[in-house]
Amino acid sequence: MFADNVKVKLSNNNELEVPQETTLLHIAKIIGSSFSKKAALGYVNGELKELNYVLKEDCKVKFITFEDQEAEESIRYTLSFLMSYIIQNQFEGTEIADIGVNNDDFYCDFRTPIKNLNKDDLKHLNKSLNKLIESNPTIEVSEVSIETAKQVLGDKKYMKYHVENNEDSKVRIAKIGTYTSLISYPIISNLAKLKNYKLKNISSTNWLRDVNNEPLQRISGIAFSSRDALKEHEAFLEKYENINHRKIGKELNLFTFSDYAPGMPFYKHNGQIIRLELQNLLRRLQFEEDYEEVYTPFIMNESLWRDSGHWDHYKDNMYFTEVDDIKYSLKPMNCPGHMLIYKNEHHSYRDLPIRMAEFGQVHRHELSGSLNGLFRVRTFNQDDAHIYVSKNQIESEILNVLNLIDKVYTIFGFDYSIELSTRPDDYMGDISLWNFAEESLENVLNYNDLEYTINEKDGAFYGPKIDIHIKDALGRSHQCGTIQLDFQMPEKFDLNYINENNEKEKPVVIHRAIYGSIDRFLGILLEHYSGKLPLWLSPNQVNIIPVNNKMHLDHVEKIKKQLKSKGIRVNVDKSEEKMGYKIRQSQIKKVPYTIVIGDNEVSDNTLSIRKHGEDEEHIFAATDFIELIKKEKHILY
Repeated sequence: MFADNVKVKLSNNNELEVPQETTLLHIAKIIGSSFSKKAALGYVNGELKELNYVLKEDCKVKFITFEDQEAEESIRYTLSFLMSYIIQNQFEGTEIADIGVNNDDFYCDFRTPIKNLNKDDLKHLNKSLNKLIESNPTIEVSEVSIETAKQVLGDKKYMKYHVENNEDSKVRIAKIGTYTSLISYPIISNLAKLKNYKLKNISSTNWLRDVNNEPLQRISGIAFSSRDALKEHEAFLEKYENINHRKIGKELNLFTFSDYAPGMPFYKHNGQIIRLELQNLLRRLQFEEDYEEVYTPFIMNESLWRDSGHWDHYKDNMYFTEVDDIKYSLKPMNCPGHMLIYKNEHHSYRDLPIRMAEFGQVHRHELSGSLNGLFRVRTFNQDDAHIYVSKNQIESEILNVLNLIDKVYTIFGFDYSIELSTRPDDYMGDISLWNFAEESLENVLNYNDLEYTINEKDGAFYGPKIDIHIKDALGRSHQCGTIQLDFQMPEKFDLNYINENNEKEKPVVIHRAIYGSIDRFLGILLEHYSGKLPLWLSPNQVNIIPVNNKMHLDHVEKIKKQLKSKGIRVNVDKSEEKMGYKIRQSQIKKVPYTIVIGDNEVSDNTLSIRKHGEDEEHIFAATDFIELIKKEKHILY
């Protein structure tokens, strides 16, 4: 082999020998002309690179085609870079603050002293982006030192901030002509593949998504690798607009937000009913499984979080206060409080497992720009449980938890997938305990033939975990349930029990959540059911409409009292609106059952009932209707 050649091992184990300075694109062309047109990026020794990346040493190469997820991510990121180029050139004095990708969206944040952009500007920018893509300019990408990047970027303060806060010794920059930008993701070389996009809107944001920082403007769009995928997503967005949980929450009078407490939901009566029903369902199931419900304070001494090891991982997202010169913090999680309860008593091996549960309210600071209805808030209710077991109880108890999770998700009709997350780089504790913990989780999943994927290095800092991802009616995945194995908290808090040999031994802690956040789970349910909640969850289960308030209201009140005595939630529409309007409103508010009471119903002592979504009315005796409701609630439970 010549000294200036490099060996390239492909993903199919074929090997090539090419001159140094050969690009990935050239390798793709060697594989085949048609393949090179499909290639988007390439992994070189595990690092994702552009096709114009130059090979300088022996390496392994795996190509990514435009059908792969990594390619779509790069398509979106490239569009955000191109958008920054256009905005910088078209609006004098503009400074680019950030470019990036958020799920299916790409965005460009910027500050311009000229004006706030509008929809006409968006159309103009869309045309400019089309022209730029058609012209297919050369994008030069290079990796440079921090100092070089500062010099190249000049007085671009936002970009220089990103450079200075970069943890690596080098950064990557991209150039079109004289325009230069910091980049953090590979760029697509073939711009012809970027045509399946749509600019969505112009909105306001703040630098670093912090409302206390200077205001910025954001242009965002969506992009996919194919026209069909783009159209499919546009159809999804159109549908989602009608079932967005924030819209449904307003229509059903469930919750609201206030500038006095950003990111902290205010639950109205209807919303609180749903929250309590969700809690009560799990409370009943936990009771059957011998869980003990506890309560811990919202505010605890700051030193507790240092002692537990959470401080280094959570301090930037915690809220603090000071009383009598003592520093306190609002709890961001319930774990340390449960450890203190366990430590307060002596325990024997005969007591284990101890299953300690709490519906605990926690607070975690989120940047204002990331807040999103109930999906991302600053305070939420966790269905938290900590199970204290001996080592030989680990696997059986994890299986019990998995069975409980399955029972809950089946009630809501959710399919779900399982993910095993392994030791992260910032793990705490002894490696041998980590290996044992990971093996224990794998054993449970393998022995019970449960399908799962492995998520490398995504475990909690104190132990590996099993994450459960539910799939909603729109096909989206939400990580809700989690089972985490922890050997560290018992060490940190010096937790013990007396074993069979009358000796002290450390328990193992299993952290467990099923809803995860009750608030977020509620938002997921509203969208999953399009607001048409199951009977047992509906805040208003029956709406009674008197045909004439003066003539029929007394009888309606008797029916209401009879139904409420059986635990049925009832509303009476006493408004003076027309009957047709009242019935439509009952349907719009997604009330499961609407009852109309007129002369015939009063004289026959019957109920004229219409089920939500149906036009046909049915006549029931009150007692028969109550039995129908009880049976339907029982089935759904």
